[in-house]
Amino acid sequence: MAKLKLTATGDVLLHDRIYNISKTGDGGYDFKDKMAPAKKLLEAGDISVVNLETLVAGEEMGITSFPKFNNPVELAENLKSFSTDIVTNSNNHTMDFGEEGAIKSIENIETAGLMYVGSHKSEEDRKEFRVIEANGIKCAFLSYSRTTFGDFPPKGKEYLLNRIIAGKIKRVRADIERLRKEQKPDVVIVSIHFGTEYSLLPSEVQKDTARSVSDAGADIIIGHHSHVLQPAEWITNSRGKKTFVIYSLGNFYSGQKGLYRQIGGTISLDISKESGKVKADNPVLDLTFVDANKKNRYQMHHLLEYIEKNPYIKTAHDEFDSLEVYSELSSRFKNWMPEIELK
Repeated sequence: MAKLKLTATGDVLLHDRIYNISKTGDGGYDFKDKMAPAKKLLEAGDISVVNLETLVAGEEMGITSFPKFNNPVELAENLKSFSTDIVTNSNNHTMDFGEEGAIKSIENIETAGLMYVGSHKSEEDRKEFRVIEANGIKCAFLSYSRTTFGDFPPKGKEYLLNRIIAGKIKRVRADIERLRKEQKPDVVIVSIHFGTEYSLLPSEVQKDTARSVSDAGADIIIGHHSHVLQPAEWITNSRGKKTFVIYSLGNFYSGQKGLYRQIGGTISLDISKESGKVKADNPVLDLTFVDANKKNRYQMHHLLEYIEKNPYIKTAHDEFDSLEVYSELSSRFKNWMPEIELK
């Protein structure tokens, strides 16, 4: 039996309060120490995918933060050093600096040695499917954004941002059908940027979209955009197939402040293949916490390790009982999927 572990993270987008304290002596940037736990989590996956919610167009376009994000190229390089295989780059910040910013960011992602999906250099690039094979199992990746905040690709250059418009998934369905015909992947993983920011539960729009994408042939759906963790569930579609969906993986690494905005993580799934049958199971959510203040240098921690040393979680807004926070997270996820493990 062939088997692999797929690992996916939440949003990575750096605010100025992070990159301003991450400069190196030679004028560059280094985030590896601040993101240290990410290395172990990403290396644990046979295939690892990160949601890169910022451009990495670099210094020449100006490093900026909210509301328009452009992060240092070193961020992509650091993610590569952590064994990231592919980044998803379709989101409401993809077009923050227009076509030039989107293309430059893609070029820097490529230079860092990363694959990308969701925002592309050309229609030919968009049509080239991203398939990664590990341990004899072929995983294909697609990525779309349902939200844009008003920044759209120029007419005729829609390849710059894969979109789901008004809930219509005709393009998603066509992509999956062509993908399965041409590449014959064992697993199709679809990342979707959707939902309501800061909502701890998925909206009806998210659930409807996920059901439609499941019916279109997705095996795994990874959600982003809310900046907080949202539950996971199994969807049984009209074809009788089961799809795993996690509605949001929250913030993996960012400068946002607020208890649940500072908690994110990685989802891991075991994917096995035996006698032609493919199965995804054993969902594990490894929780992370970013200590979002300058004094503690926006350090990322494994949440449970942080709780062992800190009975209270202090944020810019209040102080919270650490065990009560973990209990709420556990209850919220297990109410939707009892078998999920939180670590």
